[in-house]
Amino acid sequence: MPMNMRRYGERSRYRIGSAALVAIICVALASVNIGIPAWFIFLVAFVASIALTIMTYHRLRDAKLSTAWLLLMILQFGIGPTWHLSDHVTFNIGGSIISLVPVIFGWIVPRKADQKIELESA
Repeated sequence: MPMNMRRYGERSRYRIGSAALVAIICVALASVNIGIPAWFIFLVAFVASIALTIMTYHRLRDAKLSTAWLLLMILQFGIGPTWHLSDHVTFNIGGSIISLVPVIFGWIVPRKADQKIELESA
């Protein structure tokens, strides 16, 4: 059964799906402290990040926003404090907050059909 990611372009479904994926990423990164292997944590967080990026792409397209905002999710910025979870896993707090900007846009911006265009009278 193929998964249809376009249905997450709706804001209500996107909110639930993106919150779940962000929670999965956070739990995966925090689980390094209880002895789960770093390769497994990387695999889970990587798959969840790819799914979140695809969902955000469809959400931004539904809202008629530029998909260039996804570059903030793909590129990593070394801003702010760094949290060394283990020898192999490092978490940069500032860069992670910047990568959530497109997700926040997906939560806030209504779809294009719901937006009203106001014309200025001359």
